[in-house]
Amino acid sequence: MNEKISIIKPSGETEEKKVISHFKTMDDDKPNIKGIPILIVDKNEINNGNKVLEFYWEKEGVYQPINDEAAWGEVKSIVVDIIKKNFKIVGED
Repeated sequence: MNEKISIIKPSGETEEKKVISHFKTMDDDKPNIKGIPILIVDKNEINNGNKVLEFYWEKEGVYQPINDEAAWGEVKSIVVDIIKKNFKIVGED
C-alpha cells in the first residue's frame, strides 16, 4: 500500500504519513472500535531494527491517535490475530 495521509498534530502542524494498512471491524466483541476506521501508519523511525508504527482511529471526522485503553486493547488484539494468520509460529503443527 503506497497511500499517504496528512495528519494534523495538536500543535496545528500537518504531517504526511505513509499508510501501512487500514481496517474496520464489525465484531460485537470489539465494542470500543466497532465500525470505526483504524489506520496503521509508518512513523518514519526505526527501533531495534524494526519499523515503528502509529495507530489512529477516526473520531469526530478526524484521524487521531488512539488514546483510549479499552479501544487500544481491541486494536492490538486484531493486529495479533492478523499476524498469527499470516505467519506460522515455530513449534506449531
